[in-house]
Amino acid sequence: MNFNITTFRNWLGRIKYYGIRNAFNLLRNLRKEGSFALKFDGNDFFLRGNTVDFAVFNSILVKGEYDLDLSFNPEYIIDAGAFTGVSAVYFRHKYPDAKIIAVEPEKSNFDLLIRNTKPYKGIICVYGAVYGEDVSLVISDEAAEKYAFRVERDNTGEVSLPGYTIETLMKKYQLSHIDILKMDIEGAEYSVFKHNPCAWLPAVRVLVAELHEFIHPGVRELVISALKEADLMISWKGENLIAYRDIAENAKII
Repeated sequence: MNFNITTFRNWLGRIKYYGIRNAFNLLRNLRKEGSFALKFDGNDFFLRGNTVDFAVFNSILVKGEYDLDLSFNPEYIIDAGAFTGVSAVYFRHKYPDAKIIAVEPEKSNFDLLIRNTKPYKGIICVYGAVYGEDVSLVISDEAAEKYAFRVERDNTGEVSLPGYTIETLMKKYQLSHIDILKMDIEGAEYSVFKHNPCAWLPAVRVLVAELHEFIHPGVRELVISALKEADLMISWKGENLIAYRDIAENAKII
């Protein structure tokens, strides 16, 4: 590793935020194949070296990608596109009484999701994908980066990756409403908002979603139109669209 002033500052920041032991583990393992653990909230959180795992971990836990200052205590959270569990663990740490439904379609990510959320109560891990219809799906590009897998309808009848609508997840896990719907599903948001979003949007208090316009041109217009029709107000934080019912009663964006 070539140490220049930028690299030096990055590692000082990692020591500051993660502690010396975690920083040493990162230095030793970040560029290597295989998994390793960092300590967070007193528990081991497993990452894969030489992948985007740490970048996602850092973005959520240090840079505050999903930081919201809510004026209420969330009861129910759906984490659509839960990856390896960073966002689910973040939500559990911040909202200890919430019931969290974490949905992830890619098997190796899901295995880590199970492993990383095991120490925490109230996180239900669901193997599958959030979609606009309850249909069987396949991973459309298995050669993609771990965080960028896309799903599409299964036309072979051989693969059983379940697709769940938001409405189905609410019924299946007995959610009377959704306080936070986090959605980072690599373009499947087009299907979600194309198929009858009025069936579930009235039950959502806060939506945090990354829209993948480069995958589905027109998805941004589609989503924003549905949100406005459902009387949700819209703001932006980085790449994420934030929608909420009333900024005075529900949330303010940090």
